[in-house]
Amino acid sequence: MGEGNLPLFFMKKEIEKFARLFRGLNRAYGSLDMTTKDARGKQKGKYKFVHEPRTIATYEAHLKGSTSIGVVPINEENLCRWGAIDVDQYPLDHSAIIKKLAEVEVPLVVCRSKSGGAHLYLFFTELVEAEKVQVKLKEIAAEIGFGGCEIFPKQIKLVLERGDNGNFLNLPYFDHEGGLRYAFNKDGSAATLKEFLDLAESSAITEQALDDLMSKTVPEVDDKLKDGPPCLQALLRQGFPEGTRNNGLFNLGVYLRKAFPDEWETKILEYNQSIMDPALDLKEVNIVADQIKKKDYQYKCADQPVCNFCNKDLCRSRKHGVGGGANTPTVANLRKYDSEPPLWFLDVNGSPVELDTEGLQKQPRFQILCMEQINFMPRTITRQAWETMMNMLLSQMLDTEGAVITTSEDTSLRGQFYDMLEEFSTHMQSAMDREEILLRRPWTDEEEGRTYFRLKDFEAFLKRNKFFEYRSNKIAQRLRDIDGKSEQFRIKGRTVRCWSIPSFAKIEEGFESRFDDEEDLPF
Repeated sequence: MGEGNLPLFFMKKEIEKFARLFRGLNRAYGSLDMTTKDARGKQKGKYKFVHEPRTIATYEAHLKGSTSIGVVPINEENLCRWGAIDVDQYPLDHSAIIKKLAEVEVPLVVCRSKSGGAHLYLFFTELVEAEKVQVKLKEIAAEIGFGGCEIFPKQIKLVLERGDNGNFLNLPYFDHEGGLRYAFNKDGSAATLKEFLDLAESSAITEQALDDLMSKTVPEVDDKLKDGPPCLQALLRQGFPEGTRNNGLFNLGVYLRKAFPDEWETKILEYNQSIMDPALDLKEVNIVADQIKKKDYQYKCADQPVCNFCNKDLCRSRKHGVGGGANTPTVANLRKYDSEPPLWFLDVNGSPVELDTEGLQKQPRFQILCMEQINFMPRTITRQAWETMMNMLLSQMLDTEGAVITTSEDTSLRGQFYDMLEEFSTHMQSAMDREEILLRRPWTDEEEGRTYFRLKDFEAFLKRNKFFEYRSNKIAQRLRDIDGKSEQFRIKGRTVRCWSIPSFAKIEEGFESRFDDEEDLPF
């Protein structure tokens, strides 16, 4: 991968090209500190959003291996200059992917991800609506056998005013000379940074070309699977792989029972002969038919061979798909802002909905929040189905890069509480001695370095400042978290219960500003 010690002017040029190529959300970007690997060998790390625009220096630090960054493809206007299919499978034959893309004539650039998977990038010469990019990439993924993989952009729009930054994707060429996140040339060899930039620029397409691309990539199917699942239509064109014919015929049988309820048993024999190569023997066909006959089975979407060609959103709209043509709402891309309390975003029919934890747990609350924010009320499902869906979304969230975002302490309830505690301890009129605690004042023992106060006086301070989120037991716990101790004194003949905490540093009065006058202030 090494390009040697490149001249400074050359590196500057390449860094600028890289930055232009990976434009996206400007106000924030992802940062990753890699730590360990999971059981599959996937590298895990601590993800966070950096809430500031990227600079050339940001991209330079990434390329030189100092700080790994990720970019949200969708910008503030819900437009994209690039998108990607995230293939999270291990091990992965990258050469086979390059060969398949050449066969279907799709100009995706294949890059090795940090853990050995693949990011398949599609670049544009102009800004394209995020919704169109997402739809087309899902179609491409299903057609080339990677249906169900993560698609970037994950969102078709962002609710910026509510703090939603979407999901970022880690960029290639972290440590461009010695790193493992590199692209592949068309012959399967590892591409240098310069070769990748040339390849990306030459592969970029217009919005019109994107529309034309898909009309060519996904041709019309014959009437054998009219209004059926796109996965079965793709397999009809490509053939059912060896070892998947039984499962394949089962899913065909489910389709036939939906499409031809009065003659599906005859049709399954016909479809076995015309589609399966080689056809299953009559005994195997009868076993599959008996299974379907006994129960109103649904498609085995999670099993081979259909799972690799899944396009869930399109399937839900099909008359004989998983949604029965009813445009069943889709929910995806759960993300959590790990504040106190947590803030959640969930995409419902592609639109982000802001949720509290109760909104995830309780369907009625979820429906209310959807109605308020996107003017849509999802239909009620069984409690068991709801819990299963939520657990699946939570599991996917934990396995998705950047889906759990660490927020700054000062934006959390915990941070607000400690700010209040510091203000109470340092800005209130302080007691001159321990006895003045009875005057509702905090008293600081300078020698001991601890501040004493009655809990009820601090609670009254919190109420005056409209902080009602913590009850007494929660306040006590937060005090213990910073080495707070419950103590008691004898003051004026009676027992007084107090709390003590390590004292805060006093703010010295009369400090000088480093700015000469108000006009020099940075805000």
